[in-house]
Amino acid sequence: MPYDPRPTSEGGNAGIDKEFSRKAPTGKFRVIGVDTFDGGDWLEGDFDTLVDAQTHADDETRGKQMLKMHVYNDQGRHVGEAGSF
Repeated sequence: MPYDPRPTSEGGNAGIDKEFSRKAPTGKFRVIGVDTFDGGDWLEGDFDTLVDAQTHADDETRGKQMLKMHVYNDQGRHVGEAGSF
């Protein structure tokens, strides 16, 4: 599917803040994946520490193109990222 920035509920690719939240559960860190080719995004997982979340994001994006992973804390604040366009 080509890039469409609209939420999935409106026929687009973006699920963040509609199908899942940026905010991790209390005391955890959430990794969100983004396919920068088509704009699709997904909840990759929740992790106990920032180091674990960042390591997962780094490992999943290593050697790949057009894949980004973003790390959010339990306040919904962006605290890390990995990958490239």
